[in-house]
Amino acid sequence: MSERAQIGIVWWALALTASYGLVLGFLLHMIPPPDATMSAVEIARWYADHAFSIKVGATIASWTSAFMLPLWAVIGIQIARQEKGRPIWAVMAVAGGAMMSIFLVLPPLFWGVAAFTPGRSPDTTAMMHELGVLTLTTTDQYYIFNWVAVVVICLRPQIAPHSPFPRWFGYFSAWIGMMFEAGAMAFNFRTGPFSWNGLLVFWSPLSLFGLWIGVMAYLLLKSLKLQRQDAVAAEENAAVLV
Repeated sequence: MSERAQIGIVWWALALTASYGLVLGFLLHMIPPPDATMSAVEIARWYADHAFSIKVGATIASWTSAFMLPLWAVIGIQIARQEKGRPIWAVMAVAGGAMMSIFLVLPPLFWGVAAFTPGRSPDTTAMMHELGVLTLTTTDQYYIFNWVAVVVICLRPQIAPHSPFPRWFGYFSAWIGMMFEAGAMAFNFRTGPFSWNGLLVFWSPLSLFGLWIGVMAYLLLKSLKLQRQDAVAAEENAAVLV
């Protein structure tokens, strides 16, 4: 049944998410990232000291970093249940989820490249490092479309039973979506709350992102369980009638 497959995909996405978070913190050493005030020589020395773990982390991230894609596939299907006619909000949610995954995939790739060749120019290593960190923290371009789709569906009347989109979750998602928009400010600051390891650019989005994924997954699994029960009951009733 589709509901059973969706439940499996949600758990798959959660396992990938947990793996990515552990890799980001313990192998890539990017929770939090090194200070943006470090010189190119200091960055090159930092990569030399952590080269092995960064390369291992980049390897594992190559298998796990697209964790948002399966989650948004399920979210898109659930949004489509609540739409009449062509499911435009579902399409936008899935498209946004696929595109936002790119900016979670790229940073470990850039850090792996920075650690790949020992003894290269510090300026080159610093550029790859900065590209990776800024890609992770400033890429707000696609996130907004995901959250808008969820917010709209949450605030509209639900037309299908067992919806995973209660009204309160719409307000919750709108708040988190607005908090994410501070990320782009990292281009302009090297210290303080708007730096790439600051409160408003790194710590707040990171914690809220994890919280949103956890709450969304809980709502999906709860609703899918009920949807599956309805589907089983319908099949049993159909079998009795036959």
